Amino acid sequence: MAKNDPSFSFWAPVLFLSLIWGAAGAAAPAGTAVGGPAFTDPDDGPPMPAEWVARPVVHPPELGGADLAVTLDQQLYPVLLPWIRDFARAEGVEIAVREGTCGVSAANLVDKEADIGGFCCPPGREDRLPGLRFHTLGIAAVALLVHPDNPVDNISLAEARGLFQGSVPVWSEVSGSGGFHERVRPVGRLHCKMRPGRWRRLLDHEDLFSPRMEEVGTIPDMIARVAAEPGAVGHETLKMARRYGPNGAVRVLAVDDVRPDDTAALVRGEYPIYRTFNLTTWEGAAENPLAEQLVDHLLDAFQRSVPPGGFVAASRLRAAGWRFHGNELVGEPGRTPEDGTEQ
Repeated sequence: MAKNDPSFSFWAPVLFLSLIWGAAGAAAPAGTAVGGPAFTDPDDGPPMPAEWVARPVVHPPELGGADLAVTLDQQLYPVLLPWIRDFARAEGVEIAVREGTCGVSAANLVDKEADIGGFCCPPGREDRLPGLRFHTLGIAAVALLVHPDNPVDNISLAEARGLFQGSVPVWSEVSGSGGFHERVRPVGRLHCKMRPGRWRRLLDHEDLFSPRMEEVGTIPDMIARVAAEPGAVGHETLKMARRYGPNGAVRVLAVDDVRPDDTAALVRGEYPIYRTFNLTTWEGAAENPLAEQLVDHLLDAFQRSVPPGGFVAASRLRAAGWRFHGNELVGEPGRTPEDGTEQ
């Protein structure tokens, strides 16, 4: 395809499983239910050799001479792809978009194979590479999902922790179960278990989840397992639950009487579990002005047309007093990046 051909090309998406890059600081000790900051210090990153810092981005040969290489996690890929296509057509450029996880994005960035990386979590310390800048699109509530036959509609955060921890083995022990005696079967997707974020309010560390939990690597697998098992409980953003589950395939629980699609409550901090969505650009030797233009386009499009499914745009968070460092969300109202630990 010629460089000025306005058509859009992208590398066939692959769902990468459980690749982890980087760390978000020390994990909570066994036995704690919550802990660790929701964000990391934007000025604290790993040192890298001078020769690495001086390297430009070099696209892998399989991308076929694309003008830009973008790697997006599973959450952002379906949301941003139409806007990326629009940009590519308008600018007459080729953009290769790969689908993976936060870990895949981070690996492509540290290898300097990607101009832009997309994450569904705040960056860990090891993600904060020299010259890399993070730009927050917004946040989205993480919903607790159950089988349609489960009568439970509202659950406390403490009960939810018990379900995933294994201390609540049957649904009849949950308020509002109406005598539903199915055994609890937790389903987890922990691909970002080494990064910070408010999804950790459920359980902070992978060792705290029940040994009976079924761990899945992809969003479709999460939805399919919950839809197939009457006693199952899982967790996913509303957008993805609706994308991969036909109407009625799974049900969404309120948490402490707050529903995950209540974005006003999420902004006020009343809904406890959410994901944070970021894009990256480079400064210095790896900088690409076209990448800056694309990220600006995506940030603007996201603010103007917030996707349905519990998303809240960064502009709305700023107006509510959430803390930003440049374009990056780094704290909830009244909190610094380092003081997010809860007891």
